[in-house]
Amino acid sequence: MTLKKKQKRLVFFLPNFSLGGAGESIFKLSKFLVKYNFSILIISLGKNFYKKDFKKINCEIIEIDSSKAFFSIFKIRKLMIEESRKNFEKIIFISNLNYVNIISLISLINLNKIKVILTERSSISELKYSNNLINKLKNNLIYLLAKILYKFADLIITNSKFEKSYILDKFRLKNVICIHPPSIKNIIKKKANNNYKKKFSIIYVGRLSREKGIFVILKALKNLNKKYKFLFNLYGDGPERKSIEKFIQINNLDKIILLKGFVSNKKLIFKNANLFINASLWEGLPNALVQSINFNVFPICSNAPGGNMEVIKNGKLGMSFKTNDVKDLQKKITKFLNKRLKLNNKIRINHLKNYTELKSNQMYLKTINKFF
Repeated sequence: MTLKKKQKRLVFFLPNFSLGGAGESIFKLSKFLVKYNFSILIISLGKNFYKKDFKKINCEIIEIDSSKAFFSIFKIRKLMIEESRKNFEKIIFISNLNYVNIISLISLINLNKIKVILTERSSISELKYSNNLINKLKNNLIYLLAKILYKFADLIITNSKFEKSYILDKFRLKNVICIHPPSIKNIIKKKANNNYKKKFSIIYVGRLSREKGIFVILKALKNLNKKYKFLFNLYGDGPERKSIEKFIQINNLDKIILLKGFVSNKKLIFKNANLFINASLWEGLPNALVQSINFNVFPICSNAPGGNMEVIKNGKLGMSFKTNDVKDLQKKITKFLNKRLKLNNKIRINHLKNYTELKSNQMYLKTINKFF
C-alpha cells in the first residue's frame, strides 16, 4: 500500500484583497504553486475580490470579519492553532505589508510548527511620512515594533533591491532577500508608439490615493495645458477620486483629464499611450511602471523610496523627478513633449527579464522549498 504524500501548506495573509497590486501578485503566485503539491489557504479581512479566481484553482478562502487588522490577532491565532493540528508536512505563513507583518508575528508566538515569511510589498520607509499627529504616532509605533519583532521571522522577502538594502541597514538583519513581483507575463518586443495624432496621450495607472502623488501630476499638467495639446487618462479607483473630480471641475480640465476607473485589460490601457507618469511619495515595486516599459511607453517617475529608480534603471529607461516637486515634474514632462523621447529597445528587453511572472514564481518556489 502506497502512503499518500503529505501536502505542503501555504497560508497567505493580506488584509485587503482588492483588485490589482498585492492581491493580483498573490493570485498569480498561488496559481503557479498549486501545481507543486501545495495546499493553499488565503486569509483576508473582509471581502476578497479574487475569491472566485482562487476557488477555481482549489485554494481555500477565509474572510475574517474584522474592520481593523489589530482586532484580528486572536482570530488568526485560533485559526492557525487549528491549522497546526492538521496533517500537513509543514506550514508556512506568508504575511504581506508592514503592519500586517507585526500582527502576524504576534498572532503566531510559540506556534513552532509554523514557519513565518514576511513580505514587504511597499517600502517600510513610508512610515516616516504622516499627515497628522495621530498618524505620526501610529506610524512610529509600527516602525518601532517592526525593528523589535522582524528578527523573529524565518525570512523577509522584499520586492525591490532598495527595500532589501533599507531593512539590512536599518534593522541589522541578515535573513532578507529580494524577489521581484510578477509584473509581466511576457516581454513585448514591439517598437515605441510614434502615433502622436493631434494630442499627446499621457496616462496614470494605479490606486487613486494620497501616497500616489496624483495632485502633483494634475498641477504640473494644469500649468502645461495652454502650451501643449495632450489628453491625460487616469486608470484606477480609490479614496481620492472625489477630490480629483473637484480639482478637474474647478480648473475646467474636464476636456483633457478623464477618469477611466479600473481597467483590467493592460493592452487597452497602454496601446495608444505616449507617456506614463508615476508620482508616488513611496513605492514597493510598481507593476504599472514595469508594464509601461514593457509596452514601450516612455515613463517619468518620482525618485521616491522604493523600486522606482531600479525599474527605470537609474534613468536609462525613463526620467525621474524630485518627489512631490511640481516644478521638476513639469520640467521633465516638457522635455519629453519637446524631444519626443524613446526607450532603448535592447536595454529595455534585457532589463524586463527581471520582472517576468515565470522568474518571480520560480524564485518563490525555490525559496519556499528550502523550508521542506
